[in-house]
Amino acid sequence: MDLRSFLAPIDSYTNLPFRMMCQRYGAGSCCVPLVSAYTLTRERKKIAMVDTHQDERNVGVQLVGKDPAALGIAAKEICDNRELSYLNLNCGCPSAHTMESGGGSALLASPDIIIRSLEEMKQNSPSKVLLSVKMRVKDDEDSTLALCKRIGKAGADFIILHGRTPKQGYSGKADWGLIRSVKNGSDVPIVGNGDIKKASEGERLVEEGYCDGYMIGRAAMGNPMCFQDKEPEGVDGRFGLLEEYMAFSKKYLGDVRLQDIRLKALNILTGVPGACAMRNTIAKAKSVEEIMALGRI
Repeated sequence: MDLRSFLAPIDSYTNLPFRMMCQRYGAGSCCVPLVSAYTLTRERKKIAMVDTHQDERNVGVQLVGKDPAALGIAAKEICDNRELSYLNLNCGCPSAHTMESGGGSALLASPDIIIRSLEEMKQNSPSKVLLSVKMRVKDDEDSTLALCKRIGKAGADFIILHGRTPKQGYSGKADWGLIRSVKNGSDVPIVGNGDIKKASEGERLVEEGYCDGYMIGRAAMGNPMCFQDKEPEGVDGRFGLLEEYMAFSKKYLGDVRLQDIRLKALNILTGVPGACAMRNTIAKAKSVEEIMALGRI
């Protein structure tokens, strides 16, 4: 499996068409975001929300939850019904909704639950499926490294470490010095995450010993070409990306959904001339055609 470059799992954004688009532009690994273990164990038909596809390479599924037994059951259900390269336990999402339910970054305060969850997931998945954790740094280096060591001993094959604390959300800067310290003391590979805008930045961080691999999130939302260090050329280039995304949507979903293309357009068209007026039109658009017509004005 390619542990070098990852597209971050972003809830309601990195769906199958978007993941396929990023892989076209060089993302080595992708992940289905935030699959609720609680939901999956109680409604097995919800396996449909795990939208992996045989065309994907190095695809993972990210589970969220706080019940080790439910996470184990969900891991088995997914592995029995989907071909994938790795499973991921979310210990990093800072959203109020996720943390209030006891999942995401809230798990950092309950390391024993993280360890039991990993053990359950390990027991219920085949050995060929790698196990990983996506987490945020804690308040200091020692506690972050101590948890990472426990995670490695519990069976994780790699850790994705975001260089912000849960309290920071997405404000401030990621602490890459802390990520490097953890990487140097960890027994498993560390994939660094936070503020990387293009592949060359991630490659430099790997080469300079900050991490073993890198993950790009917010930058990819507006520019899937960032994995090749490319930028779309002007307004035409950005609408070209939207058209390309629509083609992937038609191929893999059968249609183009208005809410989805609206969300992608709001991100991909950020920064173009007249973006503010465009955003107002996009937010009120009643059809995909109305959004795409903005590219012909």
